[in-house]
Amino acid sequence: MTKTALTWPMPPSQSESRRLAALRRLQLLDTPADPAFDRITQLAQTLFDVPIALISLIDEDRQWFKAKCGLHVSGTPREQAFCNYTILHDSVFVVPDARAHADFAMNPLVTGEPFIRFYAGAPLIVAPETRIGSLCIIDTELRAFNEEDSRLLARLAQVVTDEIWLRTLASGQSPIVPHFVPDRQKTEPAPLITGVQVRAARAMLGWSIDALSLKTGLSPNTIKRMEADEQSRPSSQSTAAKVMDALEGAGIVFIGHDAANPGVQLLSKPARNKDQQEI
Repeated sequence: MTKTALTWPMPPSQSESRRLAALRRLQLLDTPADPAFDRITQLAQTLFDVPIALISLIDEDRQWFKAKCGLHVSGTPREQAFCNYTILHDSVFVVPDARAHADFAMNPLVTGEPFIRFYAGAPLIVAPETRIGSLCIIDTELRAFNEEDSRLLARLAQVVTDEIWLRTLASGQSPIVPHFVPDRQKTEPAPLITGVQVRAARAMLGWSIDALSLKTGLSPNTIKRMEADEQSRPSSQSTAAKVMDALEGAGIVFIGHDAANPGVQLLSKPARNKDQQEI
């Protein structure tokens, strides 16, 4: 679902304090440029054919760009940030024409450089009602933006949060900020493990998708779909169980077997069999 209007300029104070705490614990602000995040903004810029794409983090009084294409500044004051409104919702926020929008017509980023006319932002959701920023695209001209475009931008934003979560694991920290999939229906049974957990476990073990396929008897495509958390073709409980058995047998421990608080630890890494084929 796409939001095109807003009813308040700031998140409620309780959720704002929780949001800022999560942002601080992730330790992303004012960090050097990162090729992984840069590639996501480059992909968004190309896919939507826009001059500007950003990964924006909303701090207490500023927005800071973790990655950017088409802009040279590192951030803006928070009161000027379109992304400040994006974090009010779990859905994609779209401003079709900033010059005709009551909240943005006089914004310095609209009346001056970069002369924003169109904006679409997908929130970076790290926990229920906890949105630390957005992946956004900006154009200086009017443009069409449909529901399929919104879904694609939201999926790219999920890639950003997946990358953030994986880096938290790789740093040796506990999964302090939960990985959260907002589009999952509440009526669905909680998955045994998430796709991000599978990817992280494979990385810890040094296993390829083909290697995991051989150990589980599942096709590589099945594993790829599972790792992508593809909601149009969700993995069955039996598929997840086979993957869990193989990874746990190699020393992986899954922490938090639900979408609210997943994690991965490697208790021991068995010696590699010289006859074992891993690509």
